[in-house]
Amino acid sequence: MRIGTGPVAERLLAVARLRAAPEPPTQVHLSVTDRCFLPCGHCDIYKNETTDLPEETWAKVIDELAVWLGPVSVNFVGGEPLLRPDLERLMGRATERGMTVTFNTNAWLLNDKRAQALAHAGVSVAYLSCDGFNEATVDHSRGRAGSWKKVREACDRLDALPNPRVVISCILHGGNAAEVGPLLQWCKSRGYELVVQPLYQNFGNNAYDPSWWRRSDMWPTDLVPIDEALDILVAERRAAGKVCNAVGQLEAFRRYFRNPSVENGQVCKAGHSDLAFDPAGNVRLCYFLEPVGSLTDGRSLAKMWNDATTLRRRYEVHTCTRSCNLLNCNFGGE
Repeated sequence: MRIGTGPVAERLLAVARLRAAPEPPTQVHLSVTDRCFLPCGHCDIYKNETTDLPEETWAKVIDELAVWLGPVSVNFVGGEPLLRPDLERLMGRATERGMTVTFNTNAWLLNDKRAQALAHAGVSVAYLSCDGFNEATVDHSRGRAGSWKKVREACDRLDALPNPRVVISCILHGGNAAEVGPLLQWCKSRGYELVVQPLYQNFGNNAYDPSWWRRSDMWPTDLVPIDEALDILVAERRAAGKVCNAVGQLEAFRRYFRNPSVENGQVCKAGHSDLAFDPAGNVRLCYFLEPVGSLTDGRSLAKMWNDATTLRRRYEVHTCTRSCNLLNCNFGGE
């Protein structure tokens, strides 16, 4: 399908409830496994019982993306990506084709051998999950004693290598808001950046429920620590410091924690500059909406990006009123 550009074409597409992307994707999310072993309070993925796609399938995806898109950014996610013994080979394949590679991990499997393999594969950034500053807080949030210790050990291992650099990733919730300041100071002392995401409905095979937060033990009952944490993060970002989140996103968090079930005024851009693949090989603009295709349906990814199903799904994304548009996948690069 050939799509024109400009305001007239955009209006015509909107009448038909379609929306084109301004350009091919510049960020790719490869969810290479749906397996995990930590019973995190904010995530139900550990309940999944799935089989990973073979290495050859993901290798073909990486090759096709390289031909189509060139040196884009590729983020390997899960589940826990390090559960795949072939992860570093897939990452190395991507970097050999000029891609910038990042990944997310809970750090439990990041031993000396895996750290060396990540460095050898040319990985640029490791996002290490650490939901607080104190050991008890992190262990409780991640559902297993030793989680805080594993992250600290992984930091030491990666700091001893030329790459990847560490970014600390924190889920902001009622139990850790008071620790954001100390966590940020610790990140700064190590030369790390901090990226924060608000508590959201548990990830996994859960139907969307706008009232989920009413039943969450992690939802804040006192907004003062939340506001104080956001004040710290906003000030650091405005000072060009070690916070990855955009100021506008952080201020939207403040409104979100007051009214999590209502439209927050942010327009979702998922699927406009990024493309996602789930562990079953489905191609998605958004993990919470129906896929736009599959790796098995015979179409090229380039064709899939601009066909009618994708244009309709992109319109649905653009007009969606769910509060998940505050997640970091909607704010990358800002």
